Amino acid sequence: MLQQRSLDGEQVSEWMMGVNRLYPGTIPALPKPPAGYKAVYLTHYGRHGSRYLASAGQYSSVYSIFASAGESGVLTALGEDVFERYSAVYPVFLQKVGELTSTGAVQHRCIAWRMVRNYPGLFKGPARVVANSTNYERTMLSMQNFTQTLVSLCPSLDLQADASRAYMGTINQHSPENPRVTDEDVRWKSADAPWRLAFWEYFRARIDWEPVCSRLFTDLNWLQGVCDPFEFMVNLYSIALVVPGCPEECKGFFDVFTSAELAELAGMNNYAFYVEKSRTPVGNRRGCFLSEALLGDILDKVRQDMESGVSVRLRFGHDGCMMALFSMLKLDGWDAEVSDQKLFAESYDVSRIPMAANLQIVLFGKGGHRSSDDLVFLMLLNEEALELPLEDLGGHYYRWQDFLDYCDPILAEAREALDNS
Repeated sequence: MLQQRSLDGEQVSEWMMGVNRLYPGTIPALPKPPAGYKAVYLTHYGRHGSRYLASAGQYSSVYSIFASAGESGVLTALGEDVFERYSAVYPVFLQKVGELTSTGAVQHRCIAWRMVRNYPGLFKGPARVVANSTNYERTMLSMQNFTQTLVSLCPSLDLQADASRAYMGTINQHSPENPRVTDEDVRWKSADAPWRLAFWEYFRARIDWEPVCSRLFTDLNWLQGVCDPFEFMVNLYSIALVVPGCPEECKGFFDVFTSAELAELAGMNNYAFYVEKSRTPVGNRRGCFLSEALLGDILDKVRQDMESGVSVRLRFGHDGCMMALFSMLKLDGWDAEVSDQKLFAESYDVSRIPMAANLQIVLFGKGGHRSSDDLVFLMLLNEEALELPLEDLGGHYYRWQDFLDYCDPILAEAREALDNS
């Protein structure tokens, strides 16, 4: 991938890319388990890989404004250059709205390959693997690429894979299929959510659209007559974010923005996810507490799978689902509880959930025994060990029972809050 730079020549940072950040290309070595312990089970939650924008309107509105500006002769030299670049990729982008890119497919193949390399014993012979996905095309194709890689490496696997609305209530805990989700919960993450008025007022006052648009258009009065320039800027920024994860040859569009402007725009996404998915009292915490469905399913399936002989359970879902789960669990970096609007944008770092982000919880038994009462585990985010607020046995390995004890009051808290709000 070409190095992405902004107008002022600064490198576009991972933080600026947010949830559109590409999956890390370098994965650190895993810490060794305690002496005598072997992997006996793995449970996983993976976000879909790199995708095209999910909204056709963002693609088409930007194109139509550029096209109209070209006809009206109000494009700057940079504007003409950007429009030419965009015209070359626009037809493909519009046809593939919301779909997984080939980059996204490769991301999941590589993660699957490393999973087999790291834990070959879990995939040996007719090992049982269960995979489920939400019923979105991009998650289903992510699962398909992942599981096809597993089977190509381990042909005798006993693999069961399915994508259905039946799994939406747990894998996508904010969906209406979750019986605890209310109409107000659905509205809370919609375009007309009650918090969005203050959100837009805050960022319209904070981010000036004129410098960005002046680089592209010679007549800002004309621009204001055909569109909302702030909305145009945000849509162009959104398009710029997905280009690095698409296979089409394109210089990209970060050269329209300065690094300072990109940082402010990235803060918008952090802010929005924080209000939707965190423990902030402003949201009554339902966004994160709905994750009791996902966490409960993970813990229940660990027990059931360990008894029934399933070695690996895979789930394929979405970025916000992971953030909400981490917030409910009070994991490092996801536990902020602030009400001051000025702090929302810095309370999350959503670039930690890049395309194809994944959570892996790997259980280890003494001598490879599943029935052991002294199971230990390793929790990985993007294949890197996470530090948990538990007694560390070394290398970020923890006792499984300690984690269960940690989760019990969290699940109780979440369920009580959902019942009473």
